[in-house]
Amino acid sequence: MRLPPTLAAGAAVAVGLLANGAYGLVNPSLQPGDLYDRHRVVLNLKVTAIDDGKQQVELAVVRVCKGEFAPKKVGLTLNNDQVQGAFQVLPRQGLTVVAFVGSTVRGNDREIVFYAGGEGRWQVGDWAADDPSRWRWTKDLNNQEMYGTFNGSEDRLAEMMADASAGRYFFPAQPFDQFKDDLVIDRFEKPIRGTALYDIDGDGKLDIYACCETGNRAYLQDAKGKFADATAALGLAGVKSVSCNFADVSGSGRADLLADGVIYQQSADHKFARTDLLPAEADQKVRCSAFVDWSGDGYPDVVVSRLQGGLHVYLNPGAKGGAFIDATHDMGLDTKECGADQTGFFLFGDWSGDGRAALFYSVGGGLLLVQDQKGRLAPLEPRMQFDFQTDGKDTGLTGAGCFAPVWRQDRPDVVFSRDAGVNILANVDGKPFDAAQYGNELVVACMSCLPVLAEDLNADGYVDLYAGSRSAVLPNVYYMNRGYGSFVVPTRYKQGVFPGKAHQVGAWGLAAGDSNGDGANDLLLGGVDGVLTLLVNDTLSLRQARENPTRQEKKLEQTSIVTVRVSGRLGVLGAKVTLADAKQGVLARRDIGANIATGCRGPDTVNLAVREPGPYVVAVRYSDGLVGTWPADVTKERHVTVEAKREGASAKAGR
Repeated sequence: MRLPPTLAAGAAVAVGLLANGAYGLVNPSLQPGDLYDRHRVVLNLKVTAIDDGKQQVELAVVRVCKGEFAPKKVGLTLNNDQVQGAFQVLPRQGLTVVAFVGSTVRGNDREIVFYAGGEGRWQVGDWAADDPSRWRWTKDLNNQEMYGTFNGSEDRLAEMMADASAGRYFFPAQPFDQFKDDLVIDRFEKPIRGTALYDIDGDGKLDIYACCETGNRAYLQDAKGKFADATAALGLAGVKSVSCNFADVSGSGRADLLADGVIYQQSADHKFARTDLLPAEADQKVRCSAFVDWSGDGYPDVVVSRLQGGLHVYLNPGAKGGAFIDATHDMGLDTKECGADQTGFFLFGDWSGDGRAALFYSVGGGLLLVQDQKGRLAPLEPRMQFDFQTDGKDTGLTGAGCFAPVWRQDRPDVVFSRDAGVNILANVDGKPFDAAQYGNELVVACMSCLPVLAEDLNADGYVDLYAGSRSAVLPNVYYMNRGYGSFVVPTRYKQGVFPGKAHQVGAWGLAAGDSNGDGANDLLLGGVDGVLTLLVNDTLSLRQARENPTRQEKKLEQTSIVTVRVSGRLGVLGAKVTLADAKQGVLARRDIGANIATGCRGPDTVNLAVREPGPYVVAVRYSDGLVGTWPADVTKERHVTVEAKREGASAKAGR
């Protein structure tokens, strides 16, 4: 059977691409939105019964996304031997099926194109002339003609069609990312490790910090947007580390520095001074470290990963002040099952959504460490089976990442590197789900991959991924999030996304933040070659009004940005920022300080993009449970700023 005429033109493009072995390439002329437009009826269904003898599948209609369709159930019967193999491997109880029924062109009223089983398995059929509830399964496209249309999770495609029905469809077919030429901040004699884009001096502008074994450096941004070396002026001359982080440890209103296992506190005159708040052993053989609010009291605690020394947690004593308390033993981190004496990077976040801290430790097959009722940590079962070796033997040189909302927009997932790419562990009903298998071009390798940063880098409302190579001769890789669990590598389709050289050189340190206040996040790269580079985002300049815009261009033109500046003497680090409306609930979320990767830090200000004009509500849940809400109306303005000050928060949430 031939491919239906309505699909043939678009599929020809995909076939040509696939002939070169380029699986996962997007077919811009045939996307799910195009199928939605070209068919009279669009259905979301579920498999309710499978009859092997009759070679029939029973489907229940869950939702009519477009058109009218009276039957509540559909019988799908094999029509020929060509689909026998697909029948054996695809249908299962509860499987989601998305069907596009009845072409609007060339009189193909009985045409059915349906997606079942994920991974690009598109199918073709038709219905009986006298009964629209009797379908025939006639052709298995078997990862061929329509692989570039959609090859992700069937459940996410069903969500997409529901959004299309509500007028919210956005699944970009063509990259629209753009950065300016490299802005070289400085050059170091050795590779740069941890990096930070953070307001160090409290003047409202983002500054830069970079770590190197020859000495760390701090750069303050002036009123003209220039960065000047202020290391000595800040009292930080001679500080050396592989990792850095900033937070207010005492509630003074000033940023303090964590460099490996040492805390430097900032005085009122912006001078940093070394403290002994952490024990001496905390600064020995550090792989990476970060400020986190482990105890949920609003005061930053510290987690340190040590070479062949496992993970260590030091709790902030809070308002009473004094030395941090070593809680490593009490939390069970000194046990073999929690990775004691091993070497790896860690990620920190809220896995279960109950406010209790969790850690992902990139050792062995990967340890997702969650707390019991007494606060002790243990690996979530069943154990992970990821490989964190590099070059087949070395450990501790990959596995860096963060908790970030990339699979869905309302809750964080575990995002981490492996030697040849990135992985996403999503929380599905409390169990880790390997979402990368449905991530489309996440299969495109980032060789010698070390850090992964997660942030919206093209201001479209989806959190993207930027993966850094640890090699000076291998490029970094940018994975643009298309939504619904799908990613694409823009540089494969568009030239000049990164016009400079920095993207082509490995980076150990990654940080993202809006350095110039335009609402688009910029990238800070700590190069393996010792070059510290700021990549200023230029995506918004491309959003010019067009006479006949495509659906994608129209959505981007009306996309607005809500900038949220989170401030306060307590609870900022670890604060959860959400943007919601009355109909859909949470549309965006960011957790302050989550992008730690190899020991890095982003700002306490976040940019949240929304594609529909109208009134929204920003909610900030500070790390100690205090909650504040603020209105954000983008009905007329395309960029609004919300000052989320702790003084304006009043509600107290439970842990």
